[in-house]
Amino acid sequence: GSRFSQMAPVKIGTLYVIEQTAYKADKALIAAKFNGLALDKKAFDPAKDAKKPDFLAKNPLGKVPYLETDMGCICTSNAVARYIARARADTSLYGRCFDDECQIDTWLEFCTHELEVPLMTWVYPVMGLMEDAPAATKDAQADVKKALTTMETQLKATKFLIGEFVTLADITLVCALREGFVRVFDPPYRKPFPKVCAWFEACCAMPQFSSVLGSVKLCTQAEKPKAVLPAFQPPARKEKKAEPEAKAKAAPKAAPKAALAPATAAPPSGDVAAQIQAVGDEIRTLKAKLKAEGLSGKKIDGHDDVKRLVAQLQELKAAAPAGGAPPAAAPAAAPAAAPVATGGDIEAQVKAVGDEIRALKAKLKAEGLSGKKIDAHDDVKRLVAQLQELKAQAPAGGAPAAAAPAAPAPAAAAGGDIDAQVKAVGDEIRELKAKLKAEGLSGKKIDAHDDVKRLVAQLQELKAKLPK
Repeated sequence: GSRFSQMAPVKIGTLYVIEQTAYKADKALIAAKFNGLALDKKAFDPAKDAKKPDFLAKNPLGKVPYLETDMGCICTSNAVARYIARARADTSLYGRCFDDECQIDTWLEFCTHELEVPLMTWVYPVMGLMEDAPAATKDAQADVKKALTTMETQLKATKFLIGEFVTLADITLVCALREGFVRVFDPPYRKPFPKVCAWFEACCAMPQFSSVLGSVKLCTQAEKPKAVLPAFQPPARKEKKAEPEAKAKAAPKAAPKAALAPATAAPPSGDVAAQIQAVGDEIRTLKAKLKAEGLSGKKIDGHDDVKRLVAQLQELKAAAPAGGAPPAAAPAAAPAAAPVATGGDIEAQVKAVGDEIRALKAKLKAEGLSGKKIDAHDDVKRLVAQLQELKAQAPAGGAPAAAAPAAPAPAAAAGGDIDAQVKAVGDEIRELKAKLKAEGLSGKKIDAHDDVKRLVAQLQELKAKLPK
C-alpha cells in the first residue's frame, strides 16, 4: 500500500549471468521483484566475455554473476542478493530486527555449505556440466537428505524459514533447490519432506517467484547423467601432447610460422578458461565434501579423486595460451608448462586452505570460543601451518623457477598470513561492537568492554608483526 510500491520499479544496475548456472542469479532477480527494483539481465559467455580487457578491470575477482551499478561492481551471487535485499529499509526481505538478520545469514551459509555443495555434485552431471562420479553422487544424495531433514524440522514450526513472512533465506534456498526438484527429486525421494515440498510450491506460486522462475513442475522420474557439454569438456590429451612438440620442432628461425601458433590456439582459449573454472569448482566441491566426511589436510590432498582433478587442472592450465607472450617463447613451451601449472594450482590451494581457516574460525566462534582460544585450536594451527607451507612453495610473481628456494619466500608467506589474521580480528571486533550496541551499550562503554579491549590489543600485536 505505500506510494513506493505503486511506482514503476527503480532500475539499479545490470546483472551478468552464465546461462548454465542461472540459479545463482535468480535469487537477486526475485529479491528485486519483492523490493520493487529493476535489474537489466545480460548473458555472460565465459568463453568470450572473460577475455575482454574491461571485464577484469571492473570485476577483479572475475566472479559471475556480478552486478554492475553506477557505484561499481558487486560480485558473487550471495553478495548481489544481499545488496538487493538491503536496498529497501522499509521492507522485511532482510528481516525486521537484528536477530532476523542473523537468522537469515545462518540460512544463507547453510544453503551454500550444507545444501548447494552436495546438490550440485548430484545435479551438475545431469546438466552436463561435469563428469559423473557414481560414488560421489551417492554420498551427495545422502548429504542433501540431511539438509532437507533440517529444513523439514524448521518448517514444521514456522510457515517460512525464519517466521511468518518471506525473506532472502527463502528466496535463496528455493533457487538452489529448484534444479533438484525439477531434475532429480522424484516422488520417493520427496516423500519424507512434505513440509519442504509444500513450502517450495507455495513460494514458486507467488508472482515474484513465478515471474523469474516460470512454471516449476516437480519431476516424476529422476534424470540421468549425460555427456559433458562441449564448453565444459577437458581437451583431448593426445592433441595437447602433440601441440607443444610441433611448436618445439618449428625452431626459433621460423619466426613467422611460430607466430601463427597463438592465432590458431586463441579460439579455444576461452573454452579452456571455462573448463579451468569448472574443474576448479569441482575440486572445491570435492574437498568440501571430503572435509564433511571427516578427512582433513594431507588426507584430502592425497585422495585419488582430488589428485586426478588437480592433474586435470594442471593439464588445462598448461594448454591455455600464455596471454601476450612473444612468439619466440613458443619453443620453450614444453619445459615451462609444468612450473606454470604448479604455481596456479598452489594459488588455488592457498585460497582453498584460507577459506577452510575462515570457515573453521567461524564455526569455533559459534561454539563459544573466541580470540586466543580459536588461534590456539589444534585444527586452526594445523591449517595455518599448511597455509604457510603452500605460500612458501608459491613462485614469486614473475620470477623464474630457480628462484623458488630463496630464503625470503617463507617470510612473505608469514606476512600474508598475518594480513589474513588482521582482517579476521578486525571483522570480529566489528561483529562484537554491533552485538554490544544491539544489547544497549554505546560509545565509551563499548570501547571499555573487556572482550573489545582484548581483541583491540590482539589486533595491535598482529599489526606490529606486519613486515615494514
